[in-house]
Amino acid sequence: RDHCVTGVQTCALPIYVVIVDRSQEASIGDIVLASLDGEFTVKTLAKNKNGSPRLLPANEAFSPIEVLKGVQFQIWGVVTGAVRKFK
Repeated sequence: RDHCVTGVQTCALPIYVVIVDRSQEASIGDIVLASLDGEFTVKTLAKNKNGSPRLLPANEAFSPIEVLKGVQFQIWGVVTGAVRKFK
């Protein structure tokens, strides 16, 4: 099922493989591969007013993810591209 917003470049469907550079340090506004309590997600990195991380979805139908204390959070790398699979 397509959870992307039409025209949004940060969306990755199951037919795409994202390319993640683990050597890059993530900056605010980067698309990142993040782990939250062992679950992976691809989102845009942002910050709350208090400085804590916030992950923004490409699809406006989904809510941002607030990274709260006690949550195991790790940025695995910066998404630098995507490759479409045809088969």
